[in-house]
Amino acid sequence: MALETCIAFLLADSYDAEDFLFFKKNTTRKRRKARMKLKTEQSDNLQREKEREVFNTVLQSLTISEFKSHFQLTPTQTEELVRLLAPCKWTAIRQEGWTVWHAVLAALWALSTQESYHSVANRFHITESLIRDQLDEFCTLITSNLTNEIHWPQGEEAEMSVLGFFSTVGLPDTLCVVGTGSIPIEKPTDVPDPEVYRDAEGLYYIKLMAFCNHKGRFSYVTAEHPRNWHNSRVLLATEIGKALQEDPVALLHGKHIIGDSTFPLSEHFLTPFPDYGTVGQKKVSYNKKVQSSLAVVQGSIHTLRSRFQRLRCLQKNSICQTSIAVKACCILYNTFLETYNVPVDCVVDDISQKPFHELPYGHSGSLGGISKRQDIAALLGRTTKKRKCMFN
Repeated sequence: MALETCIAFLLADSYDAEDFLFFKKNTTRKRRKARMKLKTEQSDNLQREKEREVFNTVLQSLTISEFKSHFQLTPTQTEELVRLLAPCKWTAIRQEGWTVWHAVLAALWALSTQESYHSVANRFHITESLIRDQLDEFCTLITSNLTNEIHWPQGEEAEMSVLGFFSTVGLPDTLCVVGTGSIPIEKPTDVPDPEVYRDAEGLYYIKLMAFCNHKGRFSYVTAEHPRNWHNSRVLLATEIGKALQEDPVALLHGKHIIGDSTFPLSEHFLTPFPDYGTVGQKKVSYNKKVQSSLAVVQGSIHTLRSRFQRLRCLQKNSICQTSIAVKACCILYNTFLETYNVPVDCVVDDISQKPFHELPYGHSGSLGGISKRQDIAALLGRTTKKRKCMFN
């Protein structure tokens, strides 16, 4: 009050008595508003603390299976994730009492459900903008600190994948399989031509292309190209596609990748035989084994989107942020989640595409690819005959 009187005295020459009374009333009104605002903020903070305590109590009462159904990870796996991310700088954690634990749990919940961001924010007693910011930051921290969880198989790991495909599917020298899926986005604002991402129905999608080993573990993923692009075009734009063009021996060491008929056949990339109704038994057997191997990657993509349902409604208009979110989910899948295969007819939801050899610029395959595919089909036929003889 003394300060206000002093200020009023100093300004006395500039204001008359009526102005002084107005100044005093206005100052008193501002002080009253400030006190009310402070009381409201203190009350809101106290209420949030009480709600958070209730939330923590409910959280601790969950069984392992209930916890996992909500957050996809077990409590132990979540604790390990928090330990890995705790040293990181979380710029989005700016609420008093809001810890890395809360941030990780909120991000996992947001990724695991199709709930609106507003609903998730209410559940965790924070603002919707903070949920969105923390989800972006969580995904960025995952991709920058756990990036090695997705890596191309080398050495002993590569040999184990080859052995795994041979023992479970029966195809020799198979290192990886490749599959695709679709991720919906908002109209992108960070690309020169956003319309290339729009489909015939006016919706926007990017294509997820994923390579998996025999266990369905992601070995390489990319999610930045338009879904309308043909798979063969997307492959050429990836690091794996470029390596196949430049130095396939260094990438595969004499082994090969398996893909469907939308990819070009080569010695290093095998695809099914075209079925024109006259495919012999050996080729039919080969195609079935190719289909069984592709079920591994299709099952992983299906499981990824089933576990992290937010990938169906990310509501982002940035290709970069969407790609980071997809990669973060793939890293979490590799790091903590078990993999399993599901029937092929349950998981194919990407747009249908013409086989590569039917494209205007397509071809039936390189001579090395045609020869290798025929040799494997013949080998499968001889193996089948041997087995029949053993049981007769």
